Amino acid sequence: MITNYLRTAWRRLRKNKGFFALNFFGLYISVTACVLIALLIFYESGFDRSTATGGARIYRVVSQVTNEKGTTFEAVTPYPLAAALRTRLPEGGRVAQISCDRETSVLIGDQVLKETKVVFADSVFPKLWPLAVKAGSLARAFAEPGFCVLPESTARRYFGNPGRGGREGGEGFDAVIGKRIKVGGKLDLEVAAVVGDAPGNTHLPYHLLISYRSFTADFIGGFNIDQWSLTASGYTYVALLSPQDVAPTESILAGLIQEHLDKEDRRSTHYLLQSIRAIHYDTRFASSNPGYTISPNYLYLVGAIGLFLMLAACINYTNLSTALAIRQSKEVGIRKTLGATRRQLIRQLLTESLLLTGIAIVATALSVRFFLPLMNGFLEKQIPLDWLNWTSGGFLLALWVVVSLLAGVYPAFVLSGFRPVTALKSKVFTPGASVLNLRRGLVVFQFVTAQILIIGAIVVARQMAYIREAPMGFNKDLVVDIALPNNHPKEMKAFRSRLGDVAGIAEVSFSISAPISNNHVGTGFNLREQFPTKEYDVAVKPADERYLSTYGLQLVAGRWFDATDERAVEGDGPDSLKKYTLVLNETATRKLGFRRPEDAIGRYVRIGINEISAPVVGVVKDYHVASMHDAIMPVVMVPFPYLYYTVGMRLRNGYSSATLAEVGKAFKAVYPHELFETSFLDEAVAAQYAEERRTQALFELFMGMSIAINVLGLIGLLSFMIESKTKEVGIRKVLGASIGDISMLLSKDFLRLSGLAFLIAAPVAGLLMHRWLQDFAYRASLAWWVFAGALLATLLVTAAAISFQTLRAAVRNPVKALRSE
Repeated sequence: MITNYLRTAWRRLRKNKGFFALNFFGLYISVTACVLIALLIFYESGFDRSTATGGARIYRVVSQVTNEKGTTFEAVTPYPLAAALRTRLPEGGRVAQISCDRETSVLIGDQVLKETKVVFADSVFPKLWPLAVKAGSLARAFAEPGFCVLPESTARRYFGNPGRGGREGGEGFDAVIGKRIKVGGKLDLEVAAVVGDAPGNTHLPYHLLISYRSFTADFIGGFNIDQWSLTASGYTYVALLSPQDVAPTESILAGLIQEHLDKEDRRSTHYLLQSIRAIHYDTRFASSNPGYTISPNYLYLVGAIGLFLMLAACINYTNLSTALAIRQSKEVGIRKTLGATRRQLIRQLLTESLLLTGIAIVATALSVRFFLPLMNGFLEKQIPLDWLNWTSGGFLLALWVVVSLLAGVYPAFVLSGFRPVTALKSKVFTPGASVLNLRRGLVVFQFVTAQILIIGAIVVARQMAYIREAPMGFNKDLVVDIALPNNHPKEMKAFRSRLGDVAGIAEVSFSISAPISNNHVGTGFNLREQFPTKEYDVAVKPADERYLSTYGLQLVAGRWFDATDERAVEGDGPDSLKKYTLVLNETATRKLGFRRPEDAIGRYVRIGINEISAPVVGVVKDYHVASMHDAIMPVVMVPFPYLYYTVGMRLRNGYSSATLAEVGKAFKAVYPHELFETSFLDEAVAAQYAEERRTQALFELFMGMSIAINVLGLIGLLSFMIESKTKEVGIRKVLGASIGDISMLLSKDFLRLSGLAFLIAAPVAGLLMHRWLQDFAYRASLAWWVFAGALLATLLVTAAAISFQTLRAAVRNPVKALRSE
């Protein structure tokens, strides 16, 4: 019986190739999009599921600071916290301490490599994150200073491909054990072990693991790591035997706050335990997480889009199958007359739906292997594909069944319910109001989905254009930055001298970072006479006397630093400076209560770094320190050579490879064993909005898919209408109706449906995009023409999609229509 159903279904598909093609492409597009979205959601929702046995019992200590300025959240904690917590934690609890270095250099022989995601980890770390050892031993790796552990991909990058090796081959990775590397130009390490790579979906990615006992103050600018007021890049993790231990542990943390923090911090600071599985989705800690953070709302939105695309394809199938019914009505009538039951007809029609959907599923399974690497490259992720996996394979099987039922149930019940006499007379389609309203409702749903995506795409594109055109407050063109390996005064002086001999360089500046960068010193500031009653948050940007001209900042009052503002620096530490001057941005002057920038000139301002109080000599126009997601914050610039980590160079005659080569030679002459790497400021600015560009591309892609599916749906419903109005069209033509009259008769319903859908889509899209824009402190407005443009686009697509069929129906010979009986 099943074989007979399949043969009949295949024969019907071959007989109606046009309808089959429309249904197939609609299902294929939506199923492929749905599968790719599902793989993305499975990947993102699987973060930190495989990192440790009993992962639900592992927590990270985080801080919440609440004061008159608001509430801030930080994932980093003071370095002494882990040691203090170990002495108080109940028996069975474990505390791991790590510190992350986002980027450094690694010297291997004479070769210098750039390394990212470096983690200093203590001996508890491998107990919380089990490591698959390929070679060597972890016995000394984390317990003693001077050792490191390499993931296998890093080992291959450092020492080449070992071939077969490690635990299974005898050689290979075993040859890596005992080799030496130098990190950051100052830390000599011996390779103790090679382990498996970190999973792609973990909040704590690592390319190099170093014993925490090798961690020194040199890695955080020379600051004392034993002070409770310093957090920098330290993280504390706790493994508890039971979730019931969370509250007692937080009580212990509260006691440590009272013991070790100062009076002000004791009132405002709270330490909390955050489940490891919640880290990836908690955007409150995004700025201080070692890995990227994603909002659950993003996953809900992407999942909803996939669902809507899937429903749109099912609607297409329903409309097309129902439109085809008039051609199949005689067949249904004959089969019923010959004794076929309704159940048999339903089975036959559902088999047809299962077969067509199955073909689309197979095509999707084959093509996803091509599309997934493209999506991974675009989203910069490592989403795996394994159809034998229960999650992926089970989803594909469930999708096949669900889509087949959603698409096929209604047409099956409608066709199987025909009365034989009516069907044999071809009078099946005399639709009542309920039938027509269902079809119209389905098409309105498709229009709403398409218009929401069109409005979203326009809003995102408009915001990106606003970002590109908005003034940044500095000149990002023709500026090249180099990371300094260290800030030793003699080496900086020698490097500056050599750069002065490069003809293609117009300006050179040493500073903590370029204007738009999160690399600054966060502290408090106030007027000297306000201390200690008032204090405001400020970003301190250490910079030299050439920073203004190199980056094109604009003075609005006073002057910039000059060489007379500081004496020659002989030592490396902060005590080597005797005299300071400050330059503020406009926001900082307003925060201090000055109505005009020039009123701040000459006033003494205190900043929290070493409790310095110094005169303001200048005020610059506000510039963006971070992306336009964040409002411009108060900034204080001060000449602190011991915090210079970046060299900025303004080029004289455009980007020249010859000039950059000369810069490279100058760098290697001063820092022969360090990695020379340049970055372009305009690219750094663009990188701030990489996620927004991906969002824009996704909206445009889904918009295109939705429009394509919508067009197929329009063709389906129009086919239904043309078939049902064949005799009416014939009569109207005999009575003198023109081609334009007939075309309007057939198309006016669709234009009305498009307008009705707009009334639903506009407020929904407006609300969603308004919420999205709230993430930007500086944003484009939701102009009326954005919505008008979406309506116009929908009308044009609708007109283009139905024009061919309406024209063909209008020019059809009326005699053929009127002799149908």
